[in-house]
Amino acid sequence: MMRNAIYIPMICLFLSCNSSQKKENTELEKPQSNRTELNGVWGLNNYFDKILTDKQIAKYRIQPPTWFAILLEIKNDSLTSYGSIIELNYKLNYESDTLAVFDSFGGKYALLRESDELLLKQFPNQENIDSINYVFNKRNDLENLLENQDRVHKISSSITDYFNEKLISGKYENTKDNKTVIFEKNGDLINFKGFNKYNVRNYFGTSHPHKNLDVITLTNPENNELKQFNWKFENDKLILTEFVHEKMNYKGEKVITDDFVLGNNKIELKLKNH
Repeated sequence: MMRNAIYIPMICLFLSCNSSQKKENTELEKPQSNRTELNGVWGLNNYFDKILTDKQIAKYRIQPPTWFAILLEIKNDSLTSYGSIIELNYKLNYESDTLAVFDSFGGKYALLRESDELLLKQFPNQENIDSINYVFNKRNDLENLLENQDRVHKISSSITDYFNEKLISGKYENTKDNKTVIFEKNGDLINFKGFNKYNVRNYFGTSHPHKNLDVITLTNPENNELKQFNWKFENDKLILTEFVHEKMNYKGEKVITDDFVLGNNKIELKLKNH
């Protein structure tokens, strides 16, 4: 009887230990899986998709999350968000429905996971109410935007290059003289009198003197020539309207300000086959 009494507890102890070890391994493996399946670059649909569909940048740059979360980069439990004003770093909380909380420009926002998307929703009772649900999708095609980062606004030049290519690049016919003008994907400009480079304004930073109108800058680095135009598409035409300095009355005199308004010089370019 003594022999059996010792033997049975030892079996129970072994089974209990083995069960506990399996449970511990399972608990360790599950969070590790969660920490890798979100890895990658996530793009803000309300920014990228809207801009490409409507062919407008300025209109969508005023959404509060664009100031701090145009792109999200996730590496295990680390999150880096890139915006038009600031970049932020967070540790993701996989134990909660809320992966992270952004407390920045525009108030407090919760980052939530929903199926294959990430949602950004503003907390209730904020000073400036934002009822829009912002959606992020994993975007392997945007990973290159995190390369060659700027010193201040890290993704600024990459965003400019992206919209140069996606919005403007192509072959056009000048409706005035029927000459072919080419906006290359790399920012080169061909057959546009006096200019050989172009870039769109991405509206990063906080200084915006163009009345929230879309801006394209034409330059000639060889002679430091520069002109800025408002750009907009009307069907198959790219309409360029030159900006001029705004003038205001001050003590009975016209004073030139640092802001810009639309002038009278307008160029119409008809889109040809890309």
